[in-house]
Order: sequence, then structure tokens, then C-alpha cells
Amino acid sequence: MDYWTEAVAFTTSNNSFGPTEISYLENRFCNMAKEAKRYFVKNSNDPSPGNITEEKESELEEFIVYAKLVMGALGYKIFEPLVVRKQQIEATEKTDEQPLLFFKTQKADASGKRTSEGFVVMTGSTISLTTTKSCPENILKFREKFAEKIDDQGKLTEDLLFPSPSAAAGFVGGSSLSGNIMWKDESGKSLKDIEATE
Repeated sequence: MDYWTEAVAFTTSNNSFGPTEISYLENRFCNMAKEAKRYFVKNSNDPSPGNITEEKESELEEFIVYAKLVMGALGYKIFEPLVVRKQQIEATEKTDEQPLLFFKTQKADASGKRTSEGFVVMTGSTISLTTTKSCPENILKFREKFAEKIDDQGKLTEDLLFPSPSAAAGFVGGSSLSGNIMWKDESGKSLKDIEATE
């Protein structure tokens, strides 16, 4: 295998899961990973949820919650989306403390958000299709890495995570840019000014 370097295995103390339960779990975990959109899911099988009883489904869903908890504690965020959408916030009755930020130039129009992991540029953002001669090497590498997630018009087809606001700004603008200055809230207040008041 040339597309993964680590593996995490879950089992039960009495080896109680048979083919039906395993098929259900594979279906759920596979779909959860696809929905989170953090990684490419290269599963040659199309897992079936199988035909299980409501009681067994409840038991397996408990197992899934436990597995997600352990995975998160180990530092693997395979099943967690990069950003929490408004609908998810409303569903869980939580508030999103981080404001939506915007990057607008003649060639780019993007939105993004700070997270505990870095800075996420949101789906639907339009990036500059050209880069400057002085564009930093790390920005060019991000362009290459995420090439499949940029359509012909420069629009992002998925949320993308960057280590910093400046890396995100450079990716969007195609040059060396300060994220603290380029990213602004709805009122035009820069990230630098927002952080100064926090």
C-alpha cells in the first residue's frame, strides 16, 4: 500500500462482531470519513449497511461514538469536519465563536475561518489562477497539493486547511501576503485588529 502509513484497529473484548456487524461499521465509518472531507477515501468496496435489528444498530452506534472519542484522543480527526457549519451549530445549539473572514481582490474572492488547527478556506471561494514570480515555495506546494480541489474557474470544491492565516492568504492570492491584513470581517475589520481586541 502506498497511500497510508498508519493504521488504527478496534475490536471487542469477546470478538462478538460477525460479518453483518462489520459490514455496518465499515459502511458508517467510510461515509463518515467521506463527509468529513479531510482525506481521500480509497475504499475499493462499496460497503453495505446490511440488515440489522434496531437493538443491534443502537449497540453499534454506541461503538462508533466510543471509537470517534478514542480516535480524537489519539489525535486522529478523520471523522471531524474542518469547520462546523451553521446547520450543525443549530442542531447542537452551540455558538460558533470564530467570525467568518473574507479576502477580496480583483482576482480572488474567498471566505475563511480560524480554527484550533489553523485557518480554513471555505468551499466556493475563488482563488487567483495566477501566481507572482516571487510567490513563496510553500504556497506553490499548497497549489500543487490541492490542485484537484480547484475547478477551472479557480473555485474551491472543498474546505481546505492551512497552518496559518498568511498561508491561506498566500494560497488564495497567489503571492506572499499577510493574513492578518488581508483577512477581514464583514465590517472590514482586519484579523490583526480583531486579534488585538480579543
